[in-house]
Amino acid sequence: MQALFEGLGAGAAQSLGVLSLISNNIGPAGAETLAAALHRGAMPKIEELYISFNPIGNQGMASLTAALRKMTNLSSLGFSRCNIGDEGVASLVADLGKDDFKALQGMTINNNRVTDAGFATLTDALKAGALPMLKTMTLDFDDNHPSAVLIEAQNPASKAAKLAVHIALNARL
Repeated sequence: MQALFEGLGAGAAQSLGVLSLISNNIGPAGAETLAAALHRGAMPKIEELYISFNPIGNQGMASLTAALRKMTNLSSLGFSRCNIGDEGVASLVADLGKDDFKALQGMTINNNRVTDAGFATLTDALKAGALPMLKTMTLDFDDNHPSAVLIEAQNPASKAAKLAVHIALNARL
């Protein structure tokens, strides 16, 4: 990740619209390197970003959030199996400004470590008007839990907590 993104300056990848980094073993440090490149404006026209199947965790999510919020073309995010927990979800939706994630229409966060508390945070944010353009959110009702490879002894979120997110989202449509 460092070799790929460290040298990218503002506008270096002007025409890049989709960035898929799926299954590259990107951890928190790699997420920080990507975030720094995004902050520099290296990929200003990204519409879709997929980081799924990378153990970025809460720290990586927190690093990426500030940069992602300001990406005006970003319409789709994929964070499946990223070892994200309640803290990662909170960093994604905490203190959102009116122009943050203004084009985001779809997000996938299934197969993570998000519990009922994390989904309650997300539900509250949606009810408060966060992510105003969001139309779809994939939570996979029976599959938002950690695998033994990612973390053991973590309780999955309840169906009721995930349903509350969908109800809050659909109430705005």
